[in-house]
Amino acid sequence: MDLHELLTTIMDTAKGLLEAEAASLLLYDAESEELIFDIARGAGGAVLARRRIPVSQGVAGLCVRERQAFVINDAQSDSRILRDIDQSTGFQTRNLLATPMVANGQVIGVLEALNTADRRDFSGGDLRLLNYLSNMAALAIRNRRLFDETQERVNELNCVFEISQSAQKADSLDGLLQATLDAIGRVLGVERLSVLFREEGERGLRLARTRGFNVEDRDFRIDPETGIAGIVLKTGDPLLVRDVEKELRIHSDRAGLYSTRSFISVPIKVEGRLAGLLNAADKTNGEPFDYFELKVLSTAAAQIADACSRMRSRERALEIQMYRKDLDTAAQIQRNSLPRIPARIGGHEVATRYEACREVGGDFYDLIYHSPDRISLLIADVAGKGVPAALFMEYSKTLIGGQIPRNLDPVATLARANDELYRNSKIGIFVTCMLLQVEREHRRIRMASAGHNRQYLYRPRQGEIEVLSGKGAPLGIFEGMEYLERLVQYEPGDLLVLYTDGITEANDRRFGEYGEERLIEVVRQNGALPPDGIIRAIFDDVDRFRDGFEANDDATMMVVRLA
Repeated sequence: MDLHELLTTIMDTAKGLLEAEAASLLLYDAESEELIFDIARGAGGAVLARRRIPVSQGVAGLCVRERQAFVINDAQSDSRILRDIDQSTGFQTRNLLATPMVANGQVIGVLEALNTADRRDFSGGDLRLLNYLSNMAALAIRNRRLFDETQERVNELNCVFEISQSAQKADSLDGLLQATLDAIGRVLGVERLSVLFREEGERGLRLARTRGFNVEDRDFRIDPETGIAGIVLKTGDPLLVRDVEKELRIHSDRAGLYSTRSFISVPIKVEGRLAGLLNAADKTNGEPFDYFELKVLSTAAAQIADACSRMRSRERALEIQMYRKDLDTAAQIQRNSLPRIPARIGGHEVATRYEACREVGGDFYDLIYHSPDRISLLIADVAGKGVPAALFMEYSKTLIGGQIPRNLDPVATLARANDELYRNSKIGIFVTCMLLQVEREHRRIRMASAGHNRQYLYRPRQGEIEVLSGKGAPLGIFEGMEYLERLVQYEPGDLLVLYTDGITEANDRRFGEYGEERLIEVVRQNGALPPDGIIRAIFDDVDRFRDGFEANDDATMMVVRLA
């Protein structure tokens, strides 16, 4: 999980296998259109750390612009070589290989190898090896970024959830404001917080509630035309300032109250009207604020505004609305996180469907394309329902999805994912899953199961259904679990039916179960249809069986006609 350690290993491997004197990895910053030296191995590498070069310059920039690799065996006479890099490091470039790192259609950066140790020319074989390593590096960086983005979203939701829980316990507006400020201060580590409101007929802003100030509430007014408050009130947009004197050239007589010059001010809008401000200053660690705190405070400001509006009418309606808002946000995040799999990939026909029994759920699926002859399929079910299962689902999906291309082995993937989940979750939630690797060149399936329910391989030529199952505990219960691999041969046209138990355990009004036999019969009857037609037939049959009875579990299905 340590990205820097992984990239360092890749760089050392590139340097060693290519018998090069030096190697470097540059990350692409699309916003600034620059390449940043992230890792440089070899003489003078330390000098280059975090150095930036525009993509309009050098061979590395050319790799990004044209998305192709370059072999230069006479660097001294090539005008594309950046001479100032050699001058700053004391390193003389004789020849080099450079290849772009691309993942999911996006340029991640550039990988370079410089100067063969035996002074030979770089060859096409060297370039193929560097391309292979660059693909590994690009995938590693992309997966780690996806993990970090998911973790940041989870942290944001946790912060907002804790703040919301504190606010919901308040029985008055003053209690709401105090509880909110206390929760923000505790969760984000902020020393000074204040809420200001506009009053009818008043020109200034009234200080409604503070935390960390020696100012009497309601006895202090702020001029809406000056300072940070004036900027936010005029624009209506939240404002993050790292250094108020340098960025805004604002100096206040009250500056001595603060230990840092970093501020956040976000508007409180009630029914579309800017009614007040939520302000934060002085993090306990002395660091300036960043966009994470800005997002959390913006959400908190929105919650205060909503509370002010609804607490005046019905407090119970307020609680429900805020809870629904959090669930809707989580549901949207979850829907966007599930992969959009094309109808045909690697020669196989694929269809998927996911239905949560609540706003958010714990089922998920994935398809990882390795090569034209190899794909991996994942179907999984997190124990539990609702927000906890959804958050654990996001973490599990990212973790397992990152392990699959690293191992290319279902057993090793499940074992390592299990240990990571066990060490990092510690919350009593686990996940069942089945991982299948379809090897088209061998016409076989390598599979392993972590406590998941039985799946099916339908062979239409023989009219037979083969049950796919395996031994192994669900992920996240115990550390060091072992999983068994099973090999299954298939023929082109065979049908993989992968699902979660929300299908077979669906209940009718008399609490009877849909069952595996009914599912198998629907597969037999509709096996000639395209995969999306088969899934539609199964879900329609489940709906008829339930006859309007509410679903009690998430239902997920993936159907693949194998090539």
